[in-house]
Amino acid sequence: MRLFRALATLLLPALIWPAAAQAQYWATRAVCDVDKAKIVDEVLSPADLATLRARAALTENPVGRFWRVASPDGAVSHLWGTNHSNNPLILDLPRIVMDRISKARVVAVEIDFTFPSRRRFEMQFEYSNTYRSPRQSFDFDRSGLDPRVIGWIRSRAHGVGWTREAPDFLKPGALAELLLPDPCDDFSSAVLPSQDNRIQMLGQIAGAEILGMEPADSFRTHLNLPQNHDLAQAILSVYGAYLEPTTSSAGRATSFALYKAGEIGVMQAWNHNFLSQFFGETEAERLITLSDGYLLAERNHRFLDAALEDLEAGGVFMAVGAFHLPGDQGMIELLRKAGFTVTRIPLPEEVRE
Repeated sequence: MRLFRALATLLLPALIWPAAAQAQYWATRAVCDVDKAKIVDEVLSPADLATLRARAALTENPVGRFWRVASPDGAVSHLWGTNHSNNPLILDLPRIVMDRISKARVVAVEIDFTFPSRRRFEMQFEYSNTYRSPRQSFDFDRSGLDPRVIGWIRSRAHGVGWTREAPDFLKPGALAELLLPDPCDDFSSAVLPSQDNRIQMLGQIAGAEILGMEPADSFRTHLNLPQNHDLAQAILSVYGAYLEPTTSSAGRATSFALYKAGEIGVMQAWNHNFLSQFFGETEAERLITLSDGYLLAERNHRFLDAALEDLEAGGVFMAVGAFHLPGDQGMIELLRKAGFTVTRIPLPEEVRE
């Protein structure tokens, strides 16, 4: 089966959870270890790739990871589309990107996972934002999720050191956070950072100010609100589907190759196809509309609001998941609508438009 889990690493950075006791049962080293990014024909044939490229071409700014952002006054910043994986192929940043990070006045990341105070550190363990009260526990098997997804989520909960019963007691936001990290990252999570965390680390070492464009607890808190039940269910469905077992590293190698080629629109179209095949076209459209409406569009507006003043002053290196870049609500178009001139910086590995 194809490995689509790698596509999810372009959406949200992995949040902090107890150290993994074991990898997802199918996520073996044989499946997860990828030392060369390449498009595998058995996973994505030339004809399929051509179809996906045609679909991606209908989206604004479907190609490119690195962009120059100039304010109306000419102050220059840079925008980079990340992949939240900790695979060494993904951590190997282009030289020009490394240079711009080292010279940045501000490094803006989706979420700054450092803690400004002891109290903030303690808050991550608070019961009220993580667990249902004893009287609120429920039967996760009757949650309305696809039965396949339910089984995979229970397995993942067990695989990261909780239990298979944990979904019966975790609040929706906490359960969704459990699904965000790629199971293949488990093997090196104690040693290698995600690409986003590496960028922040490099910025801090260079002396840049770090700007977290969203509070660390906002995702969990938002999904825990009763009025966001449908959104939480959609995200659990999508990320639960990404746990579909696979027996080959070919899908992961193909995903990495598309990312390094800058074909972000193709990756989005490929992801859409997978969800349509898994859930059916109508249900997939509903889930994508809900999840992307929050994870991408709504959060993009929040990111821009948080970084706007610094972007106007220039010297910012902004790093967001690559799926945040394309589209009419993507970060590139939002910056242009805000008066910035945004120009792609092609990289050696990337395709030309």
